[in-house]
Amino acid sequence: MGLFNAIDEFFTGPAAEVEMMSASEQREQAKRLNELQDEEETFGLTEKSSANIRQLSSSSNSSRGNDSNDSGGSVKLLLSLIGGFVAIYLTYEYGVGNGVKVSSSDGSINHPTILPTDTSTNLDAGPTTFTKETLHDTRQAATEFIDLLHNYYGGENKAKAMLVESWQAHWNLEKDAILSYNDGVDDRNNDDNDDDDSVNNPGERSLGKKKGVKKAKNILNNPDNMTPEELSQHHHHKKERTTKLVTTMARALLNPEQTKFTIGTIGSSVAAGHDNCHYDSYENQLERTLTPIFAAAKMDLQVQNAGEGGGCGDSHKNQVFCVAQNLSPDVDIIHYSWTYFEKGGAEEQREQLVRWAQHMPRRPMVHHLVARGKANTCEADSAENVALDRTYASYGYNAFCIQTGLYFGGHDYDTEIANDQNRFGWQNHGDGYHNTTRYGEALPDDDPRKESLGVVYRNWHPGPLGFQIASDAFAYVYISGLLLALDIIEEDMDSGANVFERWFDTSAGRRVLDVEEEDRHVGQRQLLQLPPLEKMPDPHFCHPLYCNTPHPPSCLNYELPTFGPAGIPVDSVTDDWSLWHEPNKWNYMVGKVDIAIFKKKNDPEWFEKCTHLDACGGMTTSGKGTGKIVYDLPVEQMTAGLVVICVCCGKKISESMVLNNDNLVFKLNDRVLDKKDMDLYPADKCVRLLKGFEEDGYEKEEKMLLSVEVMGGETEVKISHVIVL
Repeated sequence: MGLFNAIDEFFTGPAAEVEMMSASEQREQAKRLNELQDEEETFGLTEKSSANIRQLSSSSNSSRGNDSNDSGGSVKLLLSLIGGFVAIYLTYEYGVGNGVKVSSSDGSINHPTILPTDTSTNLDAGPTTFTKETLHDTRQAATEFIDLLHNYYGGENKAKAMLVESWQAHWNLEKDAILSYNDGVDDRNNDDNDDDDSVNNPGERSLGKKKGVKKAKNILNNPDNMTPEELSQHHHHKKERTTKLVTTMARALLNPEQTKFTIGTIGSSVAAGHDNCHYDSYENQLERTLTPIFAAAKMDLQVQNAGEGGGCGDSHKNQVFCVAQNLSPDVDIIHYSWTYFEKGGAEEQREQLVRWAQHMPRRPMVHHLVARGKANTCEADSAENVALDRTYASYGYNAFCIQTGLYFGGHDYDTEIANDQNRFGWQNHGDGYHNTTRYGEALPDDDPRKESLGVVYRNWHPGPLGFQIASDAFAYVYISGLLLALDIIEEDMDSGANVFERWFDTSAGRRVLDVEEEDRHVGQRQLLQLPPLEKMPDPHFCHPLYCNTPHPPSCLNYELPTFGPAGIPVDSVTDDWSLWHEPNKWNYMVGKVDIAIFKKKNDPEWFEKCTHLDACGGMTTSGKGTGKIVYDLPVEQMTAGLVVICVCCGKKISESMVLNNDNLVFKLNDRVLDKKDMDLYPADKCVRLLKGFEEDGYEKEEKMLLSVEVMGGETEVKISHVIVL
């Protein structure tokens, strides 16, 4: 109960006393906010919220003046209303329409039903205001957390080495690192603030030969090996990457209708937290860590865990197509983790995910969690990885490796392994810095759970202590970015600048911070411009037909869990089809040690905390049955013309269940699709029914109905996914 009491204290502090703007100022502010058509993304700053935005600082109120004679007020209000409705539509385009399933609070699924419309905002809730008092409360909570990690990991330098400098690509989290006095001109040649000391410090990365964990021979993003031009570009990429991080945090804090910050993970059994209690997954640890800080900002915090084991036959290849349903469409940051499935070619799926994410309402950053990693680099010895880091730096893309982070603390794992002590082996306790997790340290010494929480790797799956450094690395970077955002917001408040213009309008001259004449260098301090959607770089690895679409794929995923609305509605279905899910007990994919501990406790609350969310599922017909289900494909979202169906359960099941099943027929607008033209894509459990429009004479039509008909036979059919793009 201590955590919940702390959160409650953050929420129930004294209310700030803030003056309201005059009616004419409200209307003018509403109009200005609705006119901010940010080329980087569209936010739901509606007239309803904008007209109620309170003054963010006393100085900004006095600088605006008081216009009591607003003869055009009614016209302005009407324009604001129209702009607000347009903004709502753009923000909620993925959350409105008829669908086929929504997970209820008890995990059950209703079929068919209406999709929820609450995505990035809640229009029934009153708009929130980010005041100076809220800013100070948030900064205090964030600073206390950063100080906690500095102490926990043995000092600021060591904590930064493990939690920041060990990432695949580099951040620059120093104050003023992303602001420049250059009137919008890139200052990449003048950025000599390099935080890559760990690359040059032989005590940090040059750890010598060892067995157990590989050491990269050539780190491709090592500044020591760069030409002056390459080094200049390297600094610029750091600034771009960090600017996206800080912008993400600032917009979440300032958006008057955003009351929740959401991080979502898609991944395999590592992401799901298998062989541990679900409570000990890195997502749960991250949520518990960050909740009090966002509570200080008067925001909720949710970390969605859509990880799923391999038993259903899924992999990164098909699940990235369902990001807008597996996670909430209004997610702020996306995590991706498929370490043991990526055996060549995975850069295609990561690039797909980064590009499709930019067409989600908040254009989330994508961060890759690697369950292992090399001793001296988080896989930055791969040309493909570095190409993604550089190409998508301005979108915030990056990766963190668990073993690399631990190595960067300087512990001599090599000598230990030479002496037959491998802390990265199965069921080993202690990572060389701590013997259990922080929450494990609070338990009595005779509690068997304390020792269990000290496992670094259960097997190939990380244990609670291994997951803790992943959680801490994400939290440290995100909260450092939040602190940078708070500094810039406070400067804008103090200067009387319009706080919203910097973050929600990137047109020329908008993202600037006015300073005194004598403090200026060449020009005004401003942020790097974030790239507009129409200027996305050409894809390196994924097919342009699928990667250059203006929408992410639409998906209907019958497996669990999903946190977003289904993207494909069912037009009709016969009674022969039924919805099926694999039942999961509380001890499903929980380690034997924890099962024994909690069986002995016999505590229903802990049974619930241990229960994993993932389960196979699908629409199915029994053997020898017949039936027909018709999907109404979302034509307005289809630009490529890709149509895919996936089946359950197993990696090779699609050949026998679909391609070689003469009793299974697919029709598009009553036209039978020829199985000779189909292939396995994007994963072996999936069949590509249509590669694209105009393939084999198919064209986009005003309405497109995909029917799946079972004509009898012995083969059971289980549809797990329908995907279109």
